[in-house]
Amino acid sequence: MRRPVVPVLLAVLLALTGCQFEWQIESGPPSPAASVGQGDVPAGTLDPAAAGAALAALPVAEKTSLDGYERGCGDGEGCVFGPAWSDVDRNGCDQRNDVLHRDLTRIEVREGTQECVVVAGVLDDPYTGEVVQFQKATAAEVPIDHVVPLAAAWVQGAAAWTDEQREAFANDLANLIATTRSENSSKGDSTADEWAPSDPAYGCSYATVVVTVKSTYALSVTPAEADALEQLLATC
Repeated sequence: MRRPVVPVLLAVLLALTGCQFEWQIESGPPSPAASVGQGDVPAGTLDPAAAGAALAALPVAEKTSLDGYERGCGDGEGCVFGPAWSDVDRNGCDQRNDVLHRDLTRIEVREGTQECVVVAGVLDDPYTGEVVQFQKATAAEVPIDHVVPLAAAWVQGAAAWTDEQREAFANDLANLIATTRSENSSKGDSTADEWAPSDPAYGCSYATVVVTVKSTYALSVTPAEADALEQLLATC
């Protein structure tokens, strides 16, 4: 297991110097999650009862325009959520590999990468319930899904954020789950009223993650999405 050396050293230095710093936001997301958890939902996910209360408190509004949204980077333009898989928690390993370490079992890592780069493992896909073999040579078969899609976030509040805030959101481990390529493609930019996991047993967990993320980042829901999330939470 890798140890996040840099954050530990930084904490020591701050304690010695008495310095403090904050991720200051007028209206937008806080700093990204700095840890990974175990189980079928990311660390910090609300329990179903708390998710129900949080859902009721979310702002309800129709989606705004996708104007200005550009996910891919090219020629220094676009990429409104920043470059893919930054090491935002500064633990020496990018967020994609952090998620693979969290969500896969029987992991094998590449030598010389400080136990960071995952080259093999087994995924118990939460969205489908299928057991999937991961190999680095076919890494595209196990993509990392943004549970609350980036495009959905854009039209439900993120368009008003700064670039730094959007990059933090895109790399927040609380909103990232490893899954299969087919399920990731099926989901696309859909919200809960448009898509639900193939395995109905994961509907509750999916809804709690969505609500947790939207509550954390003050993202809105449409009336139809709120109804769909409420129905999924009712299966808990």
